[in-house]
Formats: sequence, C-alpha cells, structure tokens
Amino acid sequence: MRANALRANVLLTNALWASARRVLVLRLALIAVGAPAALERSAPGGPTHLTAGALLLTFTLSYAAFRAGERLGPLVPRHRALLAWDMALVAPLLVVAGPALPLGLVCLCTPLLAGLLHDRRGAAGYAVAQAALVAALTAAKGGLPSLALPAHTLPSLALPALCLLAGAAGACLRDLLTRFDEASRTRAETAARLAATQAARTERDRLAREMHDSVSKTLHGLALAADALSRTADPAAVHHQARTVAEAARRAAAESRH
Repeated sequence: MRANALRANVLLTNALWASARRVLVLRLALIAVGAPAALERSAPGGPTHLTAGALLLTFTLSYAAFRAGERLGPLVPRHRALLAWDMALVAPLLVVAGPALPLGLVCLCTPLLAGLLHDRRGAAGYAVAQAALVAALTAAKGGLPSLALPAHTLPSLALPALCLLAGAAGACLRDLLTRFDEASRTRAETAARLAATQAARTERDRLAREMHDSVSKTLHGLALAADALSRTADPAAVHHQARTVAEAARRAAAESRH
C-alpha cells in the first residue's frame, strides 16, 4: 500500500510538472510573439540593446527550465522559494519592455506555475507578490514621461488582476488534477478488490467441484464395495469388504464436511 501511494504521488507530480512545462511553452511563445513589438517601441541605441538582452535572457532561462524538467520537477513542489527566481527572471523584462501586450502577459506565468506546483497558500502568495510588482512597475512607467505607456497597454489594474486570476486558475487546475488522480486511484483499488474477490470466488468454485467429484468417486466406490459384499459368502471376505465400506463412508463424510 505504501509503495502504491508513493507511486501515485510520483504520477501526480509528473502530471503537474507536465502542465507546468506547457506554461513555460506559453511563456516562450509570448516572448517570441511580443519581442518584435517590444524592440520596435524601444528607443534606438542602449534601450534597444537592453530590451534585446532582457528578452534573450528570459527566453534562454525559460527554455533551460523547460529542458530540465526531469530534474526540476521533483524539486519545485518541495521548495517554494525556487519560484521566486522565476519572478526575478521576469522582472527585468517587465522593467525594460513594460506591461504592453502581448509581452506583459509573460508575468502571468509565475502565479500560474505557483498554483500548479504549490498549494493554495503558496499560489496566493506568489499571485499577490506578482500583482504588486506589476502594479508598481505600471505606476512607475506611467509616471515617467520618457517611458510613457503605449496605447495598447492594459489598464493599470487589469494586469495585476489577471495575475491574481492566474494564481487562482493554477490552484483550481491543481485541485482538478489531484481529484482526478484520487478518482483514478480509487477506481484502480476498487478494480483490484473486485479482481481479488472474483479470483477467490473462482478458487472456491474450483475446490467445490473437486470436492464434489471426490465425494462422487468415493460414493461410487462405496456402492461397488456394497455390491461385492452382497455377493460374497466367505466370512473373512465379508469382514474385509465391510471394513472397506466403513472406511469409504467415513472418508466421504469427512470430505463432505470440508
């Protein structure tokens, strides 16, 4: 039972990390789609190089995390602080490129990962922290004339609210996968119990048939011995046949009790 529980936990962890890797793929896609617009909005020279460096760094480290799934998968659920590095990874990109669409949606991946890989408390903590960070960056960007937000930027409270919703969505998805895993485990245990019950019933039926056949053979031998006894005139032979009949009767009675 303990081995089955450990195996089930490993399967659940693998399923959660597989979902987390899809979130990383989403981040990579958002960076790839939003990079041209972010580079186009940045000023020539140093700002463009800074934006390109932040994009390249975020993309490279996200891809490295995606490739190292087998090693990171068991570690991230046990160590909540590891996702703080993920938040720190996205922060420079938001500082340089701003929360403009679609690149601003990259910040939603951290609370979504927290919801998938941690419990609700951890997801809530990361969602609130990411929302506060995004709100602060949005306010800072809006307060600087040289870094004015483009027209297609989300409203100031929309992206922080989406961070909170992403954390809640990740937690709900984790609960769904956990319940599905528990239901699958319960179904497997029920199927195993039914199989064991069916095997025991089959074995009992087999033993009953064998006992019935044995009793039938014993009774048949008893009948043959009785016929021979009725045709024998020798007293010694009659005595021997009587003992044989008695032993066969006792054996048949013993087999019928079992």
